[in-house]
Formats: sequence, C-alpha cells, structure tokens
Amino acid sequence: MMTSVNHPASKQPEPGFIVHLFAAAETTSRAPRIYFSKGAQSAAPIRSRSADADTLLPAIDSAARNGDSVQRRRFQKGSVYQNRTKTLWLGSFAEYVLDAHGVEKRVRHQIVLTPVKSGEKITGKREAQRLMQPHVDRVNFSLSVSGGERKSATFGAFAEIWERDYLSLSKPSTQSGTRSSLKRLKAAFGAKNMRQIDAGDIQRFVAASVAEGLDPKTVRNLWGVVSLIWNAALAQKYVDAVLPKPKLPRRPKKRAKFFTLSDVAKLIAASQGERRVFYWLLAETGLRAGEIAGLRLTDIDGERLTVNQSVWGGKEQSPKTNSAVRTLGLSPQLVALLWEQIARQRTTGAGYLFSSSTGTPRDMDTYRHRKMAPLLKSLGIPQAGYHAFRHFNVSLLDALRVPLKTIQERAGHALTGVFTLDVYGGEPEWERNLEAGCLAGSEIEKAVGKLEKARQKEQNIALVGSLTAIEGKGSGAEIS
Repeated sequence: MMTSVNHPASKQPEPGFIVHLFAAAETTSRAPRIYFSKGAQSAAPIRSRSADADTLLPAIDSAARNGDSVQRRRFQKGSVYQNRTKTLWLGSFAEYVLDAHGVEKRVRHQIVLTPVKSGEKITGKREAQRLMQPHVDRVNFSLSVSGGERKSATFGAFAEIWERDYLSLSKPSTQSGTRSSLKRLKAAFGAKNMRQIDAGDIQRFVAASVAEGLDPKTVRNLWGVVSLIWNAALAQKYVDAVLPKPKLPRRPKKRAKFFTLSDVAKLIAASQGERRVFYWLLAETGLRAGEIAGLRLTDIDGERLTVNQSVWGGKEQSPKTNSAVRTLGLSPQLVALLWEQIARQRTTGAGYLFSSSTGTPRDMDTYRHRKMAPLLKSLGIPQAGYHAFRHFNVSLLDALRVPLKTIQERAGHALTGVFTLDVYGGEPEWERNLEAGCLAGSEIEKAVGKLEKARQKEQNIALVGSLTAIEGKGSGAEIS
C-alpha cells in the first residue's frame, strides 16, 4: 500500500519531485521506476503517518534525481517476476543497511524463490508471492520500529566496525591472531545480514571447519571471535539476541613439553657468555618469551628482577595479565651472570638485557630456530620451545616444597585454582620469593657443576690416554 501524499492548498509544491520505490546502492542498467503520474510529480514531500503529521521523516541517502534525498519507504510489498527464460520465480525488495563507516544505504536484493515448473506442478504468481512474504515482513518489521532503535548491517560491515572500535584497543599480539580469524569469518558470513545469521549457520560453519582439517583449538578461537562480535552487536542493537554456543570439537589432551633438570644442566654447561645467562635465567625464573625479550637493564636491581613489559613482534606491550607485572628474587649465581651481561650490553649502548646487533629487542622465534634448536639436537634433547623452561621451573619449585602461593606469584599466574589461597592468601612475601629463587639457583648450580665435573674428568682421562700413547710410541722408537 502506497504512503498517502498531501497537497496543501496554501502552498504550491515544487516541480520536478519524483519518488522511486527502489533506489539500489549499486548501479544497475534498469531504468528507475516512477510510481506517480506526471500530474503528481509536483506533489509535496511525503509526511510521516505518526501523531506529529507536520514532522518530515529524516532523509536517508538514496538515488533521487539531482542529488536530492527521498524519504525511506515505510512499507513495501516487493516484486515477484519470472526470469528471462521463464523458468524461475524471482523476488526483489529493498533494505536499509549500514556500511563500515556507519552510513545507512538502501540496497536492493534479488532472490530466487522457486522454479516455475517442478515435474507436473506449475507454481503460479500467487504462490510465489506467498514465498516472498517472509522476506518482506522482516524488512517491514525493521522499518516499523523507531529510527534510533532500527539498525541493520552485514556481518562484514559490522566486523570492520568491531575491528576499528573494539579490537584496536587490544594488545598487538591479540590483534594479530584475531585478524586471521576475522578473515575466515568474513569469507563465510561477510555479505549476510547480521539478523539473518542463526545458530544453524554457525553450527554448519563449525562442522565445515572441522571437516577442512582445522585444529580444534583454532575452531574454538573462531567461535570466541564470533561471540565477541555478537556481544558488541547486541549492545549497539544491530542484533536482537546473542547466538547460543554451538557444539564445538573437543580438544585432545596433549602432554606438555618440559625440560628435566638434567636437560637444563646440559644446555647451560654447553653454553658460555650471553647464552649461558640466557638459559639460566629462563630456567630459574620461568619467564615467558615475550617477558625475557622485554627486559631492560634497569629492570635488574641487585637480587630483584621486575617484569614491567613484554615484547611481541618487536614492539613493547603490557604483560599477559595484571599478575604478570611482578618482582622475582634471584639467586647469587644468577645475579653474578646478569651483571656480566649488563656490562656487555652497556658497552654496546643497548637498553635491553638481550638485543639484536641494532639494539632492538631480541626476536625470540628467530633465536629459537637458529640457536636453541641446533643446540638441543646436538645434545640429544627432544625439541621444545621456551615454555618448556616454564614448566620445568614450576615443577622444580614444587619438588623443592616451595608454597603454592609463592609459585603462583613468581610465575605471574592470576589464580592458583584454590579458593582459600586466592582469597585469603594475603600479600606476596618477599622473603619466600627470594628463598624460592635461591633454592632453584642452588639446584641448577649443583646439576651444572656435577655435569661439568664429569665432563672434565672424561677430558682428563682422554688426555692421559693420549699422553700414554705418545710416550709408548716414543719408547718404542728408542729401542729400535
């Protein structure tokens, strides 16, 4: 039903005013359809059917002539017609959506409703209109609510809004991983309206991702991003409800990789200078890789090491959690090695404890591939990453009967998992923290010392054997 047009007698309408039913956002070859006779083209602007009849509806960006805007259609029936070959019933309707910049656009949709003939059954126009009705009802319902509440956007458009306004506030490491998930999600849902995406669509996406061979953890991360986007969309009224959690693939239980005390001793004994302090620091403190890369010379103060920042992708960022900002007590053995490293760094003018030749933070991934991995292979130790030192540190402190609360504080974990300790554990005790570091340093020193003595003994035996062989050859020469 068309919106009525008023013709005030006191005011003559401006000539040339034409109203179109559909104004597509994209350019089409079809000529604009005019729904008023030539005599009515000079009609006054369409007015609201609300209680305040003197208030014009706000003009929305559309495709009126001469660059003028026309009012949003408050009701539409859509169009039903056959394709050129007369084999399919097609439907056409318009919808208002927001682009990535928050600008409302009128977009025309064309959908396939049903074949004209299916076997012996012939579908008429009335049946095609019945199939078209749910699509039109949805659009008309969205137009029936107030303009401040009615919002619509495609998944791709709102994903860009979310990326700009929400994701940009996260740490660089979080942004990088999330953007890779966004790329896959946009490919799956980008052109679809947010309100048209339901639980079935998400479940089919999860099943397809698993069938594609994606790791269960990756699939769960994808759902996590979808959930964050939907919560933001609900808060801004782009959707009416959050999506229910789909059935996700189970994560197989994997045994964590960790080093033993013997492995750590081998690594340290086989290293000298900067590498020796690097591996010792990882083993005694259990710092994360990014925390090691972010250590500055000023973060070392006697027997205290303070974690203030982390490094990811060569850029400083805040540590993983609030609990990761912490101070650790160091053993005398590690303190001595650290001051040697500080002296080496000061001669180069570097501000970081471990840095590249240009003074930038060390690239931990590159160092692991080029330095650590070959050393592990030469020592016969199974390949593992920096987190294996972290597992070793926690297990070592536990074996030394260090209190669980102290282990949590040194590891930078937010919670111990024990309610009583988390709530009533009190403030960190520096004496226990320092004692834990000294105990760990002492155990590492014993293991390294024992291994170095054994190697020295083997070298002495080999040297004596060589000298004996040389002496034996010398005596034989004299007899002859």
